[in-house]
Amino acid sequence: MYNPVSTYRIQFNKEFTFTHLDALIPYLQKLGIQTIYASPIFAAVPESVHGYDGVNPNRINPEIGTEEQLRTISQRLQQAGMGWVQDIVPNHMAYHINNEWLTDMLEKGNLSRYASFFDTSLASSFFHGRIVAPVLPEPLDEALAKGDLTLVFEEGRFMIKTGENLFPLKAGSYATVLQATTDVLNDAIRQLLDQLDQVHRLDEPEAYALAWDEFRNQLLALTKNAMISEYVQNCIKAVNTDLTRLQQLASEQHYRFCDEPETRQAINYRRFFAVNSLICLNINDETVFQHVHSLTKSLVNDGVFQGLRVDHIDGLFDPERYVDRLRKLVGDDTYIVVEKILQADEDLPASWPVEGTTGYDFLAMVNNLLTDGRSEHLFRDFYTKLIDSDTSLPDRIRGRKAYFLAQFMGGEQANLHQYFLDLNLAEDDQLTELSVGELKVAIGELLVECPVYRYYGNQFPLPDNEAKIIRKLLETIRKANPNLATAVDVLEDALIRKPPVADEAYNSRALRFYQRLMQFSGPLMAKGVEDTLLYTYNCFIGHNEVGDSPERFGLSVDDFHKVMQTRQQHWPLAQNTTATHDTKRGEDARARLNVLTDLADEWLTEVQHWQQLNGTLKRNDTPDPNDEYFIYQNLIGTYPMSGESKQDEDDFDPRFQQYLEKALQEAKRHTTGWTVDDSYHENVQVFTAQLLDKKGPFWERFQAFHRAVADFGVVNSLVQVLLKFTCPGVPDVYQGGEGWDFSLVDPDNRRPVDFNKRTEWLADEVNWADLWQHRFDGRIKGRLTRALLRERQQNQALFAEGQYIPLTVEGEFRDYVMAFARQHDSMCYVVIVPLHTAQLCRQQNKNVLALDWQDTRVVLPASAPTSWTSLLLGTSGDNTSSLPVQKFLTHLPLDLLRLG
Repeated sequence: MYNPVSTYRIQFNKEFTFTHLDALIPYLQKLGIQTIYASPIFAAVPESVHGYDGVNPNRINPEIGTEEQLRTISQRLQQAGMGWVQDIVPNHMAYHINNEWLTDMLEKGNLSRYASFFDTSLASSFFHGRIVAPVLPEPLDEALAKGDLTLVFEEGRFMIKTGENLFPLKAGSYATVLQATTDVLNDAIRQLLDQLDQVHRLDEPEAYALAWDEFRNQLLALTKNAMISEYVQNCIKAVNTDLTRLQQLASEQHYRFCDEPETRQAINYRRFFAVNSLICLNINDETVFQHVHSLTKSLVNDGVFQGLRVDHIDGLFDPERYVDRLRKLVGDDTYIVVEKILQADEDLPASWPVEGTTGYDFLAMVNNLLTDGRSEHLFRDFYTKLIDSDTSLPDRIRGRKAYFLAQFMGGEQANLHQYFLDLNLAEDDQLTELSVGELKVAIGELLVECPVYRYYGNQFPLPDNEAKIIRKLLETIRKANPNLATAVDVLEDALIRKPPVADEAYNSRALRFYQRLMQFSGPLMAKGVEDTLLYTYNCFIGHNEVGDSPERFGLSVDDFHKVMQTRQQHWPLAQNTTATHDTKRGEDARARLNVLTDLADEWLTEVQHWQQLNGTLKRNDTPDPNDEYFIYQNLIGTYPMSGESKQDEDDFDPRFQQYLEKALQEAKRHTTGWTVDDSYHENVQVFTAQLLDKKGPFWERFQAFHRAVADFGVVNSLVQVLLKFTCPGVPDVYQGGEGWDFSLVDPDNRRPVDFNKRTEWLADEVNWADLWQHRFDGRIKGRLTRALLRERQQNQALFAEGQYIPLTVEGEFRDYVMAFARQHDSMCYVVIVPLHTAQLCRQQNKNVLALDWQDTRVVLPASAPTSWTSLLLGTSGDNTSSLPVQKFLTHLPLDLLRLG
C-alpha cells in the first residue's frame, strides 16, 4: 500500500498549469512534501476554475497541459521521491456541448452509444420523458417570441442556440431543416437526404453511429461549396423566421427546454446537488464504470498516479459496490480516500476497501478541541436574545432542509413518489386510504429528517442497525405530523415490515427505491445546511464549517484522545485536513475565531458596544442584527494582522465585500420567490464600507480588540499545525497553507499563492525566537510546517503505525494543556500543546511565553526513556516520571519531543 506520508493540494486551472507545477517541484521537495494531491485534471468546460465540471475523464484538460507533460512531471516527482494522488469525479459531468458523450445522447436518443451513461430516463425507469434542458431565462413560448432560440450550423451539426448554450438537433430533424426553404433541391442535397433516410433505417447503435458520422462529414464537406452553403443558410433562415416551425423543431428533440422554475419541479435527470449544469453519471453500470475510469486506470497502471481521491461518494447509487470495483480496478497498492462528510458519532463503513476519508472529520475534531465548551451557554443565550427567537437549532436545520426541498428539489421529490408507485411497493387498498400527495410529503419528510448525508444499506431486508434507524426516523415523523401517520405507515410497511417475509423480487424493488432515496438525502444536507444554514445561524460561525456543525461547541481532551486512538486503529492513513477548496473560511481564521470562546464575556460585551456605536451607520435598519453579528465575526476572523503584507490589507475590502454578497445570496433570507432583495444587499455593502473606513469611529476600537484576539489566534494556529502532523492520519497542506490562511469561501480561497515569498522562507535560517517576535508575517508557520514534514519523512513507520498514547497532565493548570505520545518499537515522540491560552494570559496578565505554569506537568508512562530532545528547539535533557510544562512552553507555545 502506498503511504502518501504528507500531501500538498494543488488547484489546477488555466492560471496554474502543469508548467507551473513543474517549476514548483524543487520548492515542494525542499519543503518536505511527499505527495502531490491534485484537483481534477481531466477535460472540463472552458475556463473551469476547479475542474469538477468535467466533459471527458479520458482526456487531460488542454488548459492545464498534456498527458505527455503529466507523465514527464510524474517521472520528475518520482526522482525527487514524491508521488501523486489524483482527485476523480465519478458522480457527475458538465451539462455542456463539449461533453461529447452527452451531446451524442441528446442527438441520437436511445440509439446513442452513450444512452446508458447518464442518470436519465434512457438509463433508468426512475425518470420519465425527454430530458430537461434547463437553460431558458423564461418559459419556452416567451423565449421563442423574444428570439432567444435560434437554429445554427456549426462544426457539421445543426444546433439550437440559446444564450451561450448549444444543443444538437436530433438526427430525425435534419430532413425537416434541409427541406425548409422553397429553393429548388439540387442533386447533392437530394442525395444527402437519401443518405439520411438510409441512416434512419439502422437500429444498432454502433452501425448507426458510423453511418451518422459519415452523413455529417458529407454534409460538412458539401457546405464548403458556396452554392450548397447558401442553400443551408437559407434553410436555417426559413426556420428562424417562422416561429411555428421553430417551436415545432424545438419541441421534437430528445430534450425539452425549460426555465428555472419549471426545472425545479420537473427535473428528470439526476443533478449534482441542485446544480442544473452538472448531470450525474450512471456509474453503477459496469460499462459506464469501465469507460469513465479508462485513462485513470492506465495512469495508475503506469505508475503516474499512486493514489486516488473519490469526490462525492455519497452521490453514487451504491457507494460500497463502487469502491469495491475501484479497488479491483487499481489494485491493492493504490491509496484511496473518499470525500465523505461524517456527522458527529458517524463512522465510515469499516467494510469499504479504502484508507479513509479526505479529513473533514479531523478538521472538526481539532476545531472543537480548540473551542472552550464552557462558553456555549453564553453564546447561545446571547444569540437567542440577539435574533429574538427561541427556535431550536434542530428545528432550524429541519426548516432549512425542508425549505430547500420545496424550493429547489420538488422535482426529485415527485420522482421518488412516482418511483415508489411504479415499483408496486404498497397494496392498492393502502394507497386508496391516502389523500392526494400525502405519500409524496411523507417521502420528503424522511429526506428532511435524515440526520446524516445518507445510509448505505445495499440489501433487503436492511441490516438490523440500519432498519432501527429508519424505523426511528419514521416514528419521529409520525409524532411530529399526525396527519401523515397513514402515509408513514405505508413507508414503514414497505421498507421495514414487509422485507423480512417478502420474496426476492419484492426486496429487489424495495432496495432500488431505498438506494434512490439515499441519493437525494445528501443534497439536502449540503445545500440546506452547508450552503444555507451555515450563513443564517450565526451563533458562533467558527463551527459553521464543512465537516463541523453549529450544533457542536467544544470537545474534551479525553474525547479527543478517544477519537484519535480509534483513528489510529482503523484509519491510520486517512487524511488530516484543516483547509480545502470547499471550506467556508481559512484554517487560521477558524483558529482565531476559537479565541472568542476563550474570551466569551469580553467578546459579547464588545459586540454590544459595536452595535451601539454603529447604529447610526444603518440605512433602513440594515443589516439586521443577525447579519451584523455575522459581519463582526468574519471581520475578527479574517482581517489581516499588522505583520502581514500591505497588499493583503489593501486587497481586503473588495474581497470582504464580494464575500458578503455571496454569503447573503447563500443565506436566502432576503429573497422573495426567485428575486433577491437588491436594496438590502446594497445597504449591507454601504454599512460594511463605513465599518472599514479607517477614519471611522468603529475602526480604532475594532483594531484594539482584533490585535489581542489575533495574537492568541496565532497560538491556536500553530497548535493546529502540530496536531495535524502528529495525530494519526496523513497531513494535508492546502496550497499556500504553509503560510497564514485567512481566506474566505471560494473563489477567495483559490487566489494565487505567493510562492516566491514562500521559497524565500526556505532559505531563511532565523532562529525560533526571532520567528516568534515576527510571528504575524507567516514565517513561523512555514518553519513549523517544514520541520514537521521533515520528521514525517524520516519516521514514516512511527506516524503510520505508531500507537497513539494519551498522556495525563497534572498540576494547577492541567486543564490548559494536552499531551500525547506516538510510539513505535523503541521510538517515542511526545506532543505538548496549550489550550485556551487567552484565558490564562488574562488571568496572569502575561503574554503566552511568560506564563507561570507552576506545577503543571505531563506524566510519562513508566516504560518511557529517561531523556528527551526538543525536535523544534534542539534542546535536550533528562526527565524522571514527568515533564514540567514550564520547561517546554517558554520559547515556543508548544513542543515536540523525542524521548530516549
